[in-house]
Amino acid sequence: MIKVKLYELDKHRNECTFRPYIWAHNVLKDVGIEFTRGDSYDYAWVAQASFLNKKVSLQESVDNGLEFLSKITGDYMLIDGQDSTSLMGSYEVFKDSNALLLLKNSLLKDRTLYKSGLQLGRSYWGPGEYKLNDFDQYNDRILLSGTNWIATHWAGVNVQWYDYSRTKEYDISAMFQYPTLSKNYEHGHLQSHFYDEHRKPVLDVLNKLDSSIKIARLQNGQRVSAEEYYKRMSSARILLAPFGYGEMAPRDLQAAQFGAVLVKPDMSYIDTCLNPFVDGETYIACNHDYSDLQEKVEDILGNYDKYQYIIENARKKFLELYRPENIALHVYDIFKNLNGVTTN
Repeated sequence: MIKVKLYELDKHRNECTFRPYIWAHNVLKDVGIEFTRGDSYDYAWVAQASFLNKKVSLQESVDNGLEFLSKITGDYMLIDGQDSTSLMGSYEVFKDSNALLLLKNSLLKDRTLYKSGLQLGRSYWGPGEYKLNDFDQYNDRILLSGTNWIATHWAGVNVQWYDYSRTKEYDISAMFQYPTLSKNYEHGHLQSHFYDEHRKPVLDVLNKLDSSIKIARLQNGQRVSAEEYYKRMSSARILLAPFGYGEMAPRDLQAAQFGAVLVKPDMSYIDTCLNPFVDGETYIACNHDYSDLQEKVEDILGNYDKYQYIIENARKKFLELYRPENIALHVYDIFKNLNGVTTN
C-alpha cells in the first residue's frame, strides 16, 4: 500500500484541490493507494495554497513556496488545482524545488505555446510577456492531475437533473459579472481589465439580438442573491459561459443540470482529464473573439428542439466520466510510472 500525505488539507484552495481524490479514496485503496495526514508516508502531495500566494509579487511567492517545501522530508509532488492554463507561480516553484512532478488540472495541448508568451499566463487573453523559455526541460514531469474544476463540484454531490421540457422564462442566461466591481491583482499585475475585455464582446453580441429574445443577466455587474441567481439561470434555454479567470466554471455542469444548451468558447485547445467538452455533442463552441456567437445563438433558438440532444449527451458524459473509478485509475497510472514504485 502506498501512503500519500495530503499537506495542509484544511486550507480552502487545498481542500478544493484534494476533494475529488478524497471522494475516490475507497477505490484508491482498492488499487493500493491511501491518504494520510500523519508523518508516516511514502509520498507527499502539496497543493497550491501551500506554495503559491498571488497576493504578493511573483518573486516573493516563489521564495515563500520554496522555503515551505524545503522543510518537507521525503518525496513529494506539487498539485496546481487551478482551472487555468496559467502556470505562473507554480512553474517557478516546481523547477527550483525537489518535487518529483507537477500535477496540473489543465494544460495547453500545444505546450510550445508556453514558450511563445502569454498575457499573464492566460492564452485566451492573447499574447503577452509571460513565457517559459526552458519549458522543454521540465515538460515530461508536468502531468495532468486527473481532476478539474468540474470534478471539484461533482465530488460527493447528489447531482439533480431538472426536466428541460418545462416552460422556461428566458431564452438566454448571461448570469456572469461584467464589469468587475473590484480590481483584482495577481503577483502585482492587474487582471480585472483583461477579464472585462474578454467578456464585453459577449454583451455586445447580446445587445444586437432581436428585442423579443429574453435574456437573464446581471445589471452593471451587481450581484443578486444565490436564490435569484439560480432561479434565473435554471429558467433559460441557452446558458452562456464565457471564460473568466479560467476556462471552466460551475456553469458548465449547471447547464446540464438545469437542462440548457451550453455555449462557450472553443475548448479543443485544452488538455484536461476528465474532459467532457465535445463540440457539437456536449456543448456548442463559439470563437474566442465571439465573432460567430450571434449566429450560433440564433440558430439554437430557431431550432431548439433539434438541440435537445446536447443536453442529454452532456448528462451522459458527466455520468460516464466523473466516477471515482476514473480518478483512481489516473492516480494509479501516475504512481505506476514512477521509477521504483510497486502498486498492487
